Amino acid sequence: MPRNPPLILYVEDDGMLLTMYEQFFTIHGFSFAGAASFTAGMEMIPAQLPDVVLLDLLLPNMTTPIPEHVNHHLGLQLLEEIKKNPKTKGIPVIILSNIDEASVVRNAKELGAENFLVKAKIVPKDTLAAVKKVLQKRNIPLPEKRGPNPQKP
Repeated sequence: MPRNPPLILYVEDDGMLLTMYEQFFTIHGFSFAGAASFTAGMEMIPAQLPDVVLLDLLLPNMTTPIPEHVNHHLGLQLLEEIKKNPKTKGIPVIILSNIDEASVVRNAKELGAENFLVKAKIVPKDTLAAVKKVLQKRNIPLPEKRGPNPQKP
C-alpha cells in the first residue's frame, strides 16, 4: 500500500537547496527527507524507501560536506547502487544537477534515472511536475497542497 503522503528524498549537499525544496514539497503536501552526502544517501534510501529520490550528481563522499571531497561520479555511483539493490531498484530517481553534458545525461538514463533536470534551467515547480508525473505513472496518489497558511474549515 502506498504511503500517504508520498515521501521525497533529496540527496543534495547544498543546505540552502535542501531547505528550499523541503519547504516547497511540504507546502505541496509531500513528506520530505534530505541527505547531504553520498554516505547519507546510501544509508537513508534503503532505510526510508522513499517514493521518489531527487539526486544531485556532485556529492561529497563524507557525512560533512568538504569541497575537496566533492566528486561528480558519486551521484552516478549512488544511482547505480540504488538500481542494483533489490530493495531499492524500483524507486524512481530524478537527477537534479547542474551538469549539462550529453554523455552524463545518457549515462544517468542508462543507469536507470527516470528524468534528468538541470538546476540552472528549471524552477521548483518544474521539479514538482516531474515528481508528480513519476508518481502518476506508478499510480501513487498525489497529496493535497497544504499551503503556507491552510484555512480552517
